[in-house]
Amino acid sequence: MEPERSDIILFRQIQANDRLALNTLFAQHYEKLCRFANTYLRQPPEAEEIVADVFVYLWKNRHQLSIEKNLKSYLYISVRHAALAALKKQQPLYEDIDDILLETDFADVATPEQTLVHKELQQHIDLAIGALPHRCKQVFMMSRFDDLTYREIAEILNISENTVENHLVRALGHLRKALKQYRHPENHTRALTEA
Repeated sequence: MEPERSDIILFRQIQANDRLALNTLFAQHYEKLCRFANTYLRQPPEAEEIVADVFVYLWKNRHQLSIEKNLKSYLYISVRHAALAALKKQQPLYEDIDDILLETDFADVATPEQTLVHKELQQHIDLAIGALPHRCKQVFMMSRFDDLTYREIAEILNISENTVENHLVRALGHLRKALKQYRHPENHTRALTEA
């Protein structure tokens, strides 16, 4: 079953007062939504609180909400609005959110030398992603780590699908160039850029 359809089925169950369906939806999306909120806030505890509040709102207003097609987009847009509202309350207002680093999972390594190589590679990847412009990095993370489609990213960020594609092309070009300077097995670069 398609994830979008599965989410809508869960939402219908939530509307029928099924707390287990809410817990299932929460478990499926919580971690990615927290990571997304943190791209705005740079404070994981506050990001987690915002995501939890979005789910509380969803539960409390389950009978009034009308979500017909894409619940995932609704959740991301809600988190985005909540994060932006939280930023407006902070002084000073943070506009440049460029230092979010992501973890990339690699296969288990057998030797201490391989562990060190993977750790150094991870740091290099984190630096390359961190060097991307804010919106470019945000689009890259949503596409590669949150598995969102161009259409979903465009809807969540209120930009065109062409703009999403342009950001991804720019991000991938930057990462390929940055990682070319670092000697490592080609399959790691391929895994990152083709994920």
